[in-house]
Amino acid sequence: MGPWGWLARQWRRWRNPASAAEPMSLRLFFAPQAPWPSWHPTKAADAKPLMQIVVELEAANRTDRDIRIVRARLRDHAAEQTSFTLGPRRGGRFAKDFPIGPHSRAHVMLMFFVRGRHYAPGQAFSDVVILGDDEGNEHRLKIGVRGR
Repeated sequence: MGPWGWLARQWRRWRNPASAAEPMSLRLFFAPQAPWPSWHPTKAADAKPLMQIVVELEAANRTDRDIRIVRARLRDHAAEQTSFTLGPRRGGRFAKDFPIGPHSRAHVMLMFFVRGRHYAPGQAFSDVVILGDDEGNEHRLKIGVRGR
């Protein structure tokens, strides 16, 4: 820590002793995996057009306890149906209730079905994936989605 960081911490401690503790670190860290997030045109059972968005992520647990992902959503595109699975590594066993162990990593597969086709074939867009854990915390990651 540089001298300015040390001085800022001392100032906070002097002004408000309760805020002297170090800021909380991220509980989960997410990074997109190859193949990159993409979308595909598809159809629903009633023949209406859908947009299928597929996202693969790697999640790293930075805590001393298990974390379970319990929900997933997109910020800008309301999904009609969402599914996700987690596994210890690519090509391994995947399950919806797989816990991410303490100080370990997991592979996350997300699939969103959005009603209608919002983009021309091949067009790219960006959105934010929001994953919720079993303690009510939300973890966000901005992604770029390529069209196919």
